[in-house]
Amino acid sequence: MKIITDWKSKMCFLLVCSALLFSCKKILDPEIIEMPTADNAFSTSADIEKGVAAAYAYLRTVVPDKVFLMGDVRADVFSSYSQSSNVRPETLIATNTAPALISNGGGNWNQFYTVIAQCNLVLEKIPSIPNYDETLKKRHIGEASFIRALTYFYLVRFWGDVPMNLRSVDIDNLPRTPQADVFNQIKADLDIAIADLQLDYGDGDRAVRATKGAAWAIKAHVLGWLQDYAGCEKLCDSVITRGPYSLVTDTLNLISIFVGKSREGIFELNFDANLREVQKNRVYNRTLGRPWYKDQSDGGGGTEKFLLCPTRQQLNNMFPPSAVDARLFTWFDRVTYLKGVYDDRIYFGKYKTLQLKGDTASQNINESNIIVTRLADIMLLRAEALASTSVGRAGEAAMLLNQVRARAFATPYTGGGNIQDTILLERRKELIGEGQYFFDLVRTRKLNKDSKITQADWYEKGAWLLPIDQGIIAKSNFLITQNDYWK
Repeated sequence: MKIITDWKSKMCFLLVCSALLFSCKKILDPEIIEMPTADNAFSTSADIEKGVAAAYAYLRTVVPDKVFLMGDVRADVFSSYSQSSNVRPETLIATNTAPALISNGGGNWNQFYTVIAQCNLVLEKIPSIPNYDETLKKRHIGEASFIRALTYFYLVRFWGDVPMNLRSVDIDNLPRTPQADVFNQIKADLDIAIADLQLDYGDGDRAVRATKGAAWAIKAHVLGWLQDYAGCEKLCDSVITRGPYSLVTDTLNLISIFVGKSREGIFELNFDANLREVQKNRVYNRTLGRPWYKDQSDGGGGTEKFLLCPTRQQLNNMFPPSAVDARLFTWFDRVTYLKGVYDDRIYFGKYKTLQLKGDTASQNINESNIIVTRLADIMLLRAEALASTSVGRAGEAAMLLNQVRARAFATPYTGGGNIQDTILLERRKELIGEGQYFFDLVRTRKLNKDSKITQADWYEKGAWLLPIDQGIIAKSNFLITQNDYWK
């Protein structure tokens, strides 16, 4: 990947995001800015704390839009007001065509490498810090290792083989590393996080900073992705039985999960209006309609015809009209469901959290947290692992499935059909809008059965991988190669 030297135009942005200048010569990615600073930019543990905070900030910049669009919209979970007119550009992501993916950022991995470079820098500087409290030092190492692992996990699930860089300086062009080697590094980083982090750091940091439980959960997802369901099941069990997590029991207030820092949260990206941590992104603005927002400034939010919502048919596939399930009127707006207004669009409302003042005139006020993983996710992932042919404990899988269903007063599963398909559908119902479903379909090898990617050899041909932007390929002097499916 090509080195860049023009960093001045983005200096202000980095100052705001990181609250810390950092020294980088020859960074991996063309969008990571080379910003020479004083040699003592990291001289105390307080500086490292700011550096770790910057890594979280960079992660918060890239994940909400990228993972929602490529993890939910690409899985054909949301669609536009009309499939023939007023079609959102995001809707076309589900067609899995190169122009639709590229125009919606699906070919650009640059921001992920910004996160990685910051983690690399922090991990390099930590050994040189004097008078470092050992407990705090371990936490900083664990957090930076966790964030780097999570970021690489997104990269390999999106693009497969990706350049792997573990240094912050003196990095020239790098080719794509086989994803097996990247996964080895991901697991190594997560093992460091598991060893160094504690299960709980107090209510103020609950779920919004990495913990041992978060590292268990992400490693469980990694092993599930690698089809190691026995290892996945054990890590899920650790999260469930040893972690400080519990399901939100107030069924009528499930939306509190997305306010953030609930007992159910394992790892999430924090947005707090009191700290001015709000943002305008397509997760919020493309799903929230007039029940919550009036602003129509960018063609989203209050303008119904531009909303991304499940169609009634898509919703009925998850929640049959005759079935009882409290999530139907918790995740979605009851009025639009019952009346069928606006061409039968049903508003999605997981992210309707507003500032305390309740001002709905602006779309810039949403402070819902973005959930990376929560207890219900891990319970259903463990059920999937238990029901796999390699583990073969379907009875225990059904018990976990029914625990999640019971919270929503849904009918218990009593057998029949394919329990693996039943668990997959439950994940779609429970985790819709959280950027999980496309990954679920790839992991379970069912993408051609529940998306617009229908070819039988989709996995072998790499139809699930994203294309790489030609600009990235060109800037690498063509050392970076395109995924075969997109050539």
